Amino acid sequence: MNNATFFKDLGKKINNINRANGWAVCTPEDWDDTYKVPAMIALIQSEASEALEGFRKSNKENFEEELADVVIRTLDCASGLDLNLDQAIIAKLETNQSRPHRHGGKRL
Repeated sequence: MNNATFFKDLGKKINNINRANGWAVCTPEDWDDTYKVPAMIALIQSEASEALEGFRKSNKENFEEELADVVIRTLDCASGLDLNLDQAIIAKLETNQSRPHRHGGKRL
């Protein structure tokens, strides 16, 4: 996989695996669907919650697996919607790098 398109390529692979396993994959046309994209976001959140439970139970292996699920579901959604997550991540990192130390004034 090319580093410049790593997430895009991985997302396509995830989409193909999910289609082969009988799961519906998002498409660019789903962007306006008031069910499909929110359902994908809820699934991403549920995987993050499962990672939190793994952490609370000091189960590093489960924690790692659930974080992988967060990334897999995120890439499934982004790839299906034909988003360029590689470019978005690079742009966001550049934005974050230019922010002041602990910006926003929050305690944590």
